Amino acid sequence: MRITLKLLPPYRKAGDAGEYSLTLPEDVVSLKELVSYLSREKADILAFELVDRQGVLTAEFLVNGKHEPVEHTLNDGDAISVIPYICGG
Repeated sequence: MRITLKLLPPYRKAGDAGEYSLTLPEDVVSLKELVSYLSREKADILAFELVDRQGVLTAEFLVNGKHEPVEHTLNDGDAISVIPYICGG
């Protein structure tokens, strides 16, 4: 399966467009599995960890422009944006 991955700050490195075309292994079928794959196999493209030291996800995801939970099943050709959780008060 091929996807387009777009990393937004703070996940993309300075000076990097942060957009990648990736071919995923067959066992990566959900956003949760994508997070594990990126953290394990593609950590060199990340400027900020997707999972913190307590095992908490630091990002949320847009799949083809729509917010999706980490259980979402990926499809060939999906465009996935990785954005930070927005906090405030």
